[in-house]
Amino acid sequence: MHSPAPFADLLRRLHNIVRTGTVAEVDLTTVPALVRVQLVDGEDDSPGVRTDWRPWIELRAGDTRTWNPPTVGEPVICFSPSGELGGAYVLPGVSSASNPAPSDSPGKTVTKYPDGAVVEYDHAAHAMAVTLPAGGKATVTAPAEVRVITDLATLDATHTDILGSCTVRGPFAYQSGMTGQAGEGGGASAVITGTIETTVDVIAAGISLSSHTHGGIERGSQNTDAPGGGA
Repeated sequence: MHSPAPFADLLRRLHNIVRTGTVAEVDLTTVPALVRVQLVDGEDDSPGVRTDWRPWIELRAGDTRTWNPPTVGEPVICFSPSGELGGAYVLPGVSSASNPAPSDSPGKTVTKYPDGAVVEYDHAAHAMAVTLPAGGKATVTAPAEVRVITDLATLDATHTDILGSCTVRGPFAYQSGMTGQAGEGGGASAVITGTIETTVDVIAAGISLSSHTHGGIERGSQNTDAPGGGA
């Protein structure tokens, strides 16, 4: 027969292979970063032992790597090979009443951040939404090229800065006026190749193209005076 001691050790190991608990401490300064878990004990979920510092399981940790550290109070599962808690790996991401899922929709994938930012994709509606809190900023850095391909693009901003040159290959329309000036190198403010048509008037230096007048009119070979008025 087996002695009581080996049998008790076997039961302990079996009990510790899979344990549940919550994150008690987080240390992000180590490599790898580590957590300690407050395990629950028994069917009544009463507090059990607190583990030693152990790594958690990320989505990827090879050539592709992810970083999304657990937070204190987050429900987790500890997997301990051979039933030894000293060799446990911590799997975060267990939803609970105090840490509910950010959505209950079967058609959405949602990530919600502690500052209120939300990244959501609705594969039923084919719609993606990225929502940042007040003061939020977004930066896309692509040294070679950024290309957006769509039937309609709407940029809703109080002010838009384009820091480099801009080429519009299709028809260009504006509805609230246009102003401009020459660049730092001087020269003309605008150079247009081709015909300009206007339905009202063109005013240059305060002189109307369509209604200005000339003084000094006299039949013969003399030229008229410079145009004046009409604006």
